[in-house]
Amino acid sequence: MIGMMKRIALRQLFASRMFRRRFSVKATYSSCPATLLHYSPHQKLGLYNEKEADNRPDDIYNDRVSLKDGLVLPSISQNSSTSNGAAMYPNTCMLQELFRQHYDDNLDREDDGQEVDTPYIYSIPKGTPIPSHLILTNEWVSHFSLQPARGMPIRALNGVLEEFYSKHAQQETADAWFDKYPYHLANDDHIDAKWMSE
Repeated sequence: MIGMMKRIALRQLFASRMFRRRFSVKATYSSCPATLLHYSPHQKLGLYNEKEADNRPDDIYNDRVSLKDGLVLPSISQNSSTSNGAAMYPNTCMLQELFRQHYDDNLDREDDGQEVDTPYIYSIPKGTPIPSHLILTNEWVSHFSLQPARGMPIRALNGVLEEFYSKHAQQETADAWFDKYPYHLANDDHIDAKWMSE
């Protein structure tokens, strides 16, 4: 029950930050400007339709996308709390807080007797080129989104992202990654020059 309450509180906090911060996209990139990381509660990536959120309590808030006419479209809407792509972050305090919360929620579900998958963290190195059918946006502070460049069915987008991550990412279990990158070594989210140098 505590895990469920934490997830609800985090979703509300995250949504309120999104509404407050999404006045415009900070930048769009053709290659990764820093080492960027993505948390997945499963071994395979799995973005899902935001309308299915109530039926997917074990999936994370950041993996929701909105569809229009069956397609995931690139989105920079000021009012949307869904990034419409794979959420990625450099190793900053925000990343550490979000990823550790997701991991704690996973452990809570396991403690409650639920069957859970092993969560993974994918690291995309700085300088990795972004394919032309995807776009990488820095939406706010240190939050990035890897989205389709044009409308794409969600299954196709998941396939494209899976191919990109399998080609370019280092995949580690979340617990192994946390052991290597303790919280106290994370960068300040608001000092772009620092996290962009890594």
